[in-house]
Amino acid sequence: MAITNYGTLKTEIAEFLNRTDLTAIIPTFITFAHNKLNRDLRTREMVARATANITSEYNAFPPNFLQIRDIRLNTTPPVALQQVSTEEQNQNRERRGDTAGRPRLYSVIGESFQVFPTPSSAVECEIAYYQKIEAMTADADYNWLLTKSPEIYLYGSLVHTAPYLKDDERIVLWQTLYRDIFNSLTLEDTKSRFGGTTPRMRARSFG
Repeated sequence: MAITNYGTLKTEIAEFLNRTDLTAIIPTFITFAHNKLNRDLRTREMVARATANITSEYNAFPPNFLQIRDIRLNTTPPVALQQVSTEEQNQNRERRGDTAGRPRLYSVIGESFQVFPTPSSAVECEIAYYQKIEAMTADADYNWLLTKSPEIYLYGSLVHTAPYLKDDERIVLWQTLYRDIFNSLTLEDTKSRFGGTTPRMRARSFG
């Protein structure tokens, strides 16, 4: 059966398991797989951009935020803010005081970002970030990842059945298939960003 939406995904998982007593808990297996993908996967399809006004020291990220890529002020010319740790952010504020000015630094604190200096008036910025993969709840639902790689949802969900299947030898196979598909998605994304070539690491000197 082709996996085209949430409903057909549940049906295919049930076919693989061949266990009628696990049918009711299949949505939980999918949720676990979905949450793990949100924690681990970062590809170009997950990148989003949003504009916002920086009006204070602390500013909220978009509601579907996962991880930051960069923040740029929409000035002429545009200015990229430098990301620093919260410790460095606080040290800068202690050394230089809380004098207002155009933000230069930012750090991530939970679902918001802290800037320094604090702007004296609102300044528009563009936030590039990784957004959460859209969740599926209704049988007709689907998202870009299910369409692109239904296998990663299938095997990712099956891996989470391990506590119920105990010593089933299929678990190792499903784990291997999941890792292979995950690695393929990551490699494909790397190639797309570097024009099909393998990025070269720049040598660093020490001492």
